[in-house]
Amino acid sequence: MSRVINIFKVIRNNWKKSVAGTIVFSYGCSYFINTYEIKQVMRKYCEEAAIYGDQSLPTNIRPQQITVILNPASNNRKAKQLFEKYCEPLLHLAGFAVTIIQTQSENQARNLVANLNTHADAIVVAGGDGTLSDVVTGIMRKYKENKSIAKECPIGILPLGQTNKVADSLFYGYTDLIEVRKLVNATMAIVRGKTKLADVLEVELLDNDVAHPQESVYAIGTVEWGAWKDAQSRIDKYWYWGSLRKYVTYIFNGLKNDLNWECNGLVRYSDPCSGCSKCYKVEETTSTDRRWWHAFVPKVKKFSTGESVKDYSKVINNNCGVTREIPIFTTELSLVTQNVNQVNQSTPSIKIELGPKSINYTDFIIEGWQRLKGNKSLINKTFEVKDIEIHPSPSNNLGHKERTFYIDNEEFELKSVKFKLLPKTIKIFCSENKN
Repeated sequence: MSRVINIFKVIRNNWKKSVAGTIVFSYGCSYFINTYEIKQVMRKYCEEAAIYGDQSLPTNIRPQQITVILNPASNNRKAKQLFEKYCEPLLHLAGFAVTIIQTQSENQARNLVANLNTHADAIVVAGGDGTLSDVVTGIMRKYKENKSIAKECPIGILPLGQTNKVADSLFYGYTDLIEVRKLVNATMAIVRGKTKLADVLEVELLDNDVAHPQESVYAIGTVEWGAWKDAQSRIDKYWYWGSLRKYVTYIFNGLKNDLNWECNGLVRYSDPCSGCSKCYKVEETTSTDRRWWHAFVPKVKKFSTGESVKDYSKVINNNCGVTREIPIFTTELSLVTQNVNQVNQSTPSIKIELGPKSINYTDFIIEGWQRLKGNKSLINKTFEVKDIEIHPSPSNNLGHKERTFYIDNEEFELKSVKFKLLPKTIKIFCSENKN
């Protein structure tokens, strides 16, 4: 008993060292427990991946080839290390022939994919939403003459960026080791081969320069325009605040005039349509390896929606393609695809979210902090559209400063643009419970 009393006396007389020692000991225990749990998770998935890799192949069938587009700058330059630690071992154990291409500059991924000449059974995006959008843009430009071919090469998504909205909708529901579990589950989705069709949003400039026209870009997640997104894009500027930088960003920017507080303009849109005689279109499959005798073979035709049973030419929808026009006065406008909404509606559509007309300083900060947790509450109006044009009005507070909006977290100059929904255009890997 006296020894116990002496121990407590020592702790009381040296309380500063005792507190410091307790903190170090607690951190060490937490670190080793976390490391042990990660090893157990990796061991489980490595054993499963090895089962796929141990399956024998006939001599006339080659291993599946996958091309990984890796953005090493994603997630504060942690993407490469995380990929090599958690994702790459599973792909090799599963027996894939892996080719890794690292991007060296912004928007390089779209050119790499558009000019990719090597065979690939799948393309894997190792990065965030911006890298994913670049890869989808490259694929759509590569097959712009026949977009239906784009879905023949499935896309794997490894959430290695700071913003991974599409991946979060595919691989969610974890309470512990969230980052590691998302990465290994996203990788195992590629190994297991479960896929689903996803919508693509074509973004086209309305005032395009005839002499130097800009090609369309493609989004798969969200398009955002407004003050909160402007503030979010500046988080990395406050790196010296450490883990608090996300919160102080909204405090320091809540009163600045260089944010898009006025998202005003004119919107023209058409209502969603599940398919009818107006939007019906027959596409012919094309092939790059046609021979002379193919001219005598009947061409295969299919519907642009991918369905071959229902004849949309006999479906009548008088509202299809009818343009509606409304003015908007808001602090934020967002376009959200069904890929992020986690919904499986029978009618393809884009969800439009309009924020409040004005916002005070306190509400701006509170809403910004809520969005860091994935919650979005200040939405005044929502409606569904098929295609939409946005014609922004001049801003009074920004003057002649360049205004921006964000396509899948990538910054673009704000101009009059048209967003066209391309339903079920690409194929992406997903979890077993996703349809």
